[in-house]
Amino acid sequence: MPFSIEPTDIAIFLVSSAACIYCFVLSKRLKALQNTRDGLGATITALSNSISQMSATTQDTRVRVESMATRLAHLISEAEKTCKKLEETIASVDTAKAAATDEVQTAQMDLYVMMRTVLDQSKERIAEMTNLMRQMRTLSDDAATSTLATTGAPARSRTV
Repeated sequence: MPFSIEPTDIAIFLVSSAACIYCFVLSKRLKALQNTRDGLGATITALSNSISQMSATTQDTRVRVESMATRLAHLISEAEKTCKKLEETIASVDTAKAAATDEVQTAQMDLYVMMRTVLDQSKERIAEMTNLMRQMRTLSDDAATSTLATTGAPARSRTV
């Protein structure tokens, strides 16, 4: 039996050779990717370490944020209480101010009425005193005239 090579055998041989070369190249590339020093393995290891560090940092951040949120809620609560106290104090001051204003106005009115009464009484007293002085002058003048008529000497008259 003679050995004969057919064109399909050559094609199969060439395709098989190309497949072997392709498998060899893929094997080299896969080894390079699996290398933990320079390849994808090193990258995966670095990413894994970064993820664990980020996870720890995230956990620390969460704890701090929760602490700060609790403190902030406490401060907000105190601020609200202080605001309520301030509002009550302002309302109290406004009420006291209104009451004081009313009292001052009432006192001013009472003082005005009292001063008016005193002034009116003073005017009356002054009028009475003026009338009395006129009467005294008239009496004095009359006495001086009668003394002059009886004695004949001039009497001194006082002018007030």
